[in-house]
Amino acid sequence: MNSIFSHGKDFLYSLGRMTVPGRPLIFVAHSLGGILVKEMLALSWASDTTSLKGTVECTAAIIFLGTPHRGSPELSAIGEWARSILDAFHFQTTSAILDTLGLKTTDLERAHEAFYRLWLHYDFRVKTFQEGFGLTGLKLGVLGNKVVPHDSSLIGDPREHAETLQANHMEMSRFSGSQDPNFVKVAGEIVDIYTAIHREQIHRSDKIEILKVPSEESPKPQNSSRGQQNSMDKKMLSKLIEALRFNEMDTRRENISLPSMSTGQWLFRNSTFLMWKTSTQPSKRLLFVKGKPGAGKSTLMKEAVRETKLGLRAHGCCASFFVNARGTALESSSTGILRSLLCQLLTYCESSSIDTQSRPATILMDSIREKAALSSKEWGDREMESLLTDVLSVLYWEQVPVYIFVDALDELGLEAERHEVSFWTNLVQSRDLQNARVCLSCRHFPNISTADCLELVLDAYNSPDILAYIHLRLTRHIYKEDEHWREDLSKKIFSMSTGVFLWVVLVIDAVCTKYDQGYSLRALIRLVEDTPTELKEVYAQALETLTQAEKILALRLFQWATEAARPLRLDEWHHVLAFITDRPPSSLKEWRESVTFTENDRQLERMIKTLSRGLLEISNSHFDIMASKEAGTSSVNAGAGSLDHEQGSARVVQVIHESVYDFLMWQGGFELLGWTGTNIIADCHCMIAITCLNYMNIPELDDLVIARQRMKVRVTAMSSTHSSLMEESQDLQPRETSFGPKRTLDGLVTLPRIDPQKLVEAWVTNEQIASCSSSLREAANRQASFGSTAVKSQALQDYPALLLYAASEMGFHLHLASSATSGYLKAKLNRQLKDEKLKKRLVALHTKMRYNKNYMQDIEIDDGLSSTSSM
Repeated sequence: MNSIFSHGKDFLYSLGRMTVPGRPLIFVAHSLGGILVKEMLALSWASDTTSLKGTVECTAAIIFLGTPHRGSPELSAIGEWARSILDAFHFQTTSAILDTLGLKTTDLERAHEAFYRLWLHYDFRVKTFQEGFGLTGLKLGVLGNKVVPHDSSLIGDPREHAETLQANHMEMSRFSGSQDPNFVKVAGEIVDIYTAIHREQIHRSDKIEILKVPSEESPKPQNSSRGQQNSMDKKMLSKLIEALRFNEMDTRRENISLPSMSTGQWLFRNSTFLMWKTSTQPSKRLLFVKGKPGAGKSTLMKEAVRETKLGLRAHGCCASFFVNARGTALESSSTGILRSLLCQLLTYCESSSIDTQSRPATILMDSIREKAALSSKEWGDREMESLLTDVLSVLYWEQVPVYIFVDALDELGLEAERHEVSFWTNLVQSRDLQNARVCLSCRHFPNISTADCLELVLDAYNSPDILAYIHLRLTRHIYKEDEHWREDLSKKIFSMSTGVFLWVVLVIDAVCTKYDQGYSLRALIRLVEDTPTELKEVYAQALETLTQAEKILALRLFQWATEAARPLRLDEWHHVLAFITDRPPSSLKEWRESVTFTENDRQLERMIKTLSRGLLEISNSHFDIMASKEAGTSSVNAGAGSLDHEQGSARVVQVIHESVYDFLMWQGGFELLGWTGTNIIADCHCMIAITCLNYMNIPELDDLVIARQRMKVRVTAMSSTHSSLMEESQDLQPRETSFGPKRTLDGLVTLPRIDPQKLVEAWVTNEQIASCSSSLREAANRQASFGSTAVKSQALQDYPALLLYAASEMGFHLHLASSATSGYLKAKLNRQLKDEKLKKRLVALHTKMRYNKNYMQDIEIDDGLSSTSSM
């Protein structure tokens, strides 16, 4: 009998025969049905047949009811109980189905990650309903427990908007009637989804007409009305907003911690800040917030944005952007600033009653019509600056106060920072934009003259906040009996802080650690006194406490953290730490049985914090691929996995502050850890490439390599036979290449009918072509079928969490490693790349990547890596 995952293929083929091309699909899946839906969508994406590929392309929404995304020991136990009953009636059962339900099994992990990638790519809607009650009345070992645990029924992404149904696992999909509260929830969600699809299709169907703007010479229709024109303008505005939006717009701001209790409020009483908010003089409408690295500029800017929005209460517009030098290209560029601010300002215009007949509004709509015909990638910064000026002119005409905040200009780079300062200075000088106020923050260095504006130096004003923070931290950690310790330590720490908040945080962390270890007050005072006041010296002092063996591991840890192609999730970091050791394990099995095995995320967090001496942190933000794909920085999708923003394996590891990156790269940090080359970035990529090659050579991937190689041979041999049928099948389903499948609900009856006979022929033919996602299981099932009728998956017993990254980003790292200066690393990488067997293995395992077209050329860079130099 087939395993539960094998049914996904049957499900896909059935849908291919039944669905109408272009019709939106909404899936409502209970329990294991959710796993079937996820597997079916993965198979649809991997298919080369248009009819099957269309299933995932037309998926509009999925509603999960108690689906065990990460398995369920309780559900497996129920399966065993159910099988014993069925056996009594001589029904056959399959242990493969039961085997897949154990918590964190390989197939569930693989299917879950594949589904999350599809969700990010196709952006369909997902809703999760969880069971509220445990089972009762069954004499099982899981009596009273929830069949699917809370953490298993969650995908781990805030977009799923998880809710609880007041029912157990069996009853959550059974409703007593239309007034059943659970039915009201589920049905209401379906209605909401249907309405959203309908609204989307109205916009989609009108898009072509919107873009067909009549020329000035063309006669206007006599029966056109102002209302119709306004409707078209609103639709065009909505399309432009969506084109400008990118997923990382708010990532940096959301990742900044809230200010500590009773801190940051001085700003809103500060005379300079109040003058900026009220003055009508052009030179007073631009405010610069400057400060040392780690002084708390970003935290203060986030609080300023929050307070400004609260004060406006919908009677004004507040837009902000927080530059992130370690983020995607859009997060760290002027282009990202402009797109984000335009998106926010235009959204305000869209929701407000704007006089569309005013001269500024007319100019704005003319600009928007010009932009609507272009892809967002075709817009230059100067065009967007012009559009931003037009938007602000409209808001000035409407007498709407506008507050703009841009944080961390220094992270743009010197030339971009100079341009931003010049642009905003000129903008606030305009007589037509007197309603706009701009607040920018940056470090003191590099020094850019800002004479004709207000300036607020944070270092001179944050002393009360620093003192309040010190008192709060020490009061919470030091026992009441040692109250005089708090006072003495507070005075000493405050006297040495020099306005740098981050310095205070690091010192208090060290003091609290030593206090727990039993250090005396005198020793703690000495610890504070011996701490350098410059951040880079603090970082150096922390790393110097590492042993020689720890420095080697820390060097590789920081290389991965700073130069990985994308932020790595915690589940990937488990495997990174295992394979950057001097003697990496030969297999995942060996690692799991070793003393270095990290059993859970909390252990991993402790290891990373200890090894980095607190210079790396586990961020509560989750990596999102959409902006990265737009910027061309990665082709790997982030995984699911986390349960919320505070816990879970989807969180990422990052440096605690941009100054840490500067220290490592430019101020001797890597040298302190033992690096002796001349091109640190290339050497980082060389080391990462070696780690990826070691990982892709583990025996747990052998079955996958064999399955992929067999599939390639099979597909090549049959491609000529199927080509004509594929073309004929594709002709049956015309699609709009510009805008994707047309998902109108009102026009479903007008969609073309399908010839059932030809579809069946296509299905029969395609059945012989195994997809990538099914080949592994088929190989495993063939192997298992020879040994036992109790089928169990034999492949990938240990989930290779780092495989997706290693396979997808290998070309990227090899490309940059060609300039490596470490002779030892270059020689090691060169030896691996000359291994013909390994080359074939890489070709079988690689996925779509940035350097996909030149993948073999990047593998064969022996000449570029053959030269040696001292390490």
